[in-house]
Amino acid sequence: MMRRAKLWTAAALTLLAVSAGAQTLETGALLVSSPALADPNFSQSVVLVLRHDDNGTIGVVVNRVTSLEPTEVFGELDGLLERYEGRLYRGGPVAPTQLLFLVQGLAAAVVDGPVIVDNVFVSGNPEILPELAALAENEEGLRLYAGHAEWRGNQLAREIEAGSWLILPGSADLVFHADPPRLWREALALTAEAVAAAPR
Repeated sequence: MMRRAKLWTAAALTLLAVSAGAQTLETGALLVSSPALADPNFSQSVVLVLRHDDNGTIGVVVNRVTSLEPTEVFGELDGLLERYEGRLYRGGPVAPTQLLFLVQGLAAAVVDGPVIVDNVFVSGNPEILPELAALAENEEGLRLYAGHAEWRGNQLAREIEAGSWLILPGSADLVFHADPPRLWREALALTAEAVAAAPR
């Protein structure tokens, strides 16, 4: 019985990987880690692709919220986030001392960075944080991330082909999920539904 379950799981993961490989890897997509991905940096993670081109891919993990306030890690923000009560997210293993933030809603009007998906913008300019924090409804409109994820050249494409990642179309609702720790399982279920609905 257990062997049959393992075989079914392996077949399902292969099917998901094939489907993901056929989808478009582009800015605004979500990378959903496969259950088989053991890398502790990305196990059970959902990554928003911030940029994808021939040189590689940059993204930010959107579902790893910490118990820390941003000012506990980034002391220079003290006084800039007086009205912000959100937590700091672990955005990825690359440059963990650098801050990125995603913005939606009213606060997006003052962002100087590019739109990623569904009027979700990205920036790393701390000078606009006071205005962002004043306009955003805490984590509903502004989330702060320490670090990011990065792949060079075709590295990510090879990982997708190997079944480490599934691709899901991005949306503001998923990026700003109300319960980030639950996002991975929900995103995984959405990829399975996409496979089931795909024409044979």
